[in-house]
Amino acid sequence: MLEILTAIVSSAITLFIILDPLLSTSMFIDLTRGLSGKEVLKQAGIATSVAGVLMLVFLVFNDVIFSILNIELDSFKVAGGIILFILGLQIVLGLEIGGKAAHEARAEQARDGAELLPGTVRKSMAGVIIGTPIMCGPGTITTVMIIGSEYGILITAVAIILALLVIWMILAFSSRITAVLGETVIVILSKIVGLLLTAIAVHTIWSGVVGLIGLTVAGL
Repeated sequence: MLEILTAIVSSAITLFIILDPLLSTSMFIDLTRGLSGKEVLKQAGIATSVAGVLMLVFLVFNDVIFSILNIELDSFKVAGGIILFILGLQIVLGLEIGGKAAHEARAEQARDGAELLPGTVRKSMAGVIIGTPIMCGPGTITTVMIIGSEYGILITAVAIILALLVIWMILAFSSRITAVLGETVIVILSKIVGLLLTAIAVHTIWSGVVGLIGLTVAGL
């Protein structure tokens, strides 16, 4: 029982970090400015629901995807870990690998798409825009697939729900949180999140490498 709880908490924390709640909060405030408190809560619910549905889809069809592509989990861990490491490195150091930093590119993409919509439509679509691509992007999908293959659908699904519940609360009270913490603290926290992401990435890569070595030795 303790092992299951540990797996759920660990997975939820990992998903919370990769979902990038600080970027989501900044974008959410921008897109929902001028809306009533009730509508803000509604859009926060839509955002987490959209992200949750996409994550669960990739979780459920995890094995099918691996089977079709004919790849091992350990290979995916190494590849996914490298991607997560680059994302974390960009956040911590402000590097621009292959153009804009990934989190900045996602935010700009969402803003550009939102600006093409009329004001009322843009505000009603705020939750969808935050749900994807801001929260549920390539890094999130990669993480869900890795955790799902390691712990199974049930544990990962519970972890997804827990992580999204916390993020829903952050989005619902985003204006108050930002007002209390201030921009400087938000930037510092984003750097810490990036550092945690790189640490998770290193562990994922190492786990994949060890697994591949084990498969090679067993095949000899």
